[in-house]
Amino acid sequence: MGFVIIVLGVLEMLAGFVTLGVAKTVIHEILSVCAFGFGSITLALGVIIRQLGSRAL
Repeated sequence: MGFVIIVLGVLEMLAGFVTLGVAKTVIHEILSVCAFGFGSITLALGVIIRQLGSRAL
């Protein structure tokens, strides 16, 4: 489960980078920064879940 969330976080971060690269307006730049931020939070959550899962075993 943690691995899937980590992959989702990385994909969100990549979407933020791509959106920032093609942004033509300020609102799109804000959207890309939010996508990158939420992606990093999702990535951290996946790492925490994976660490807690490995300690339970």
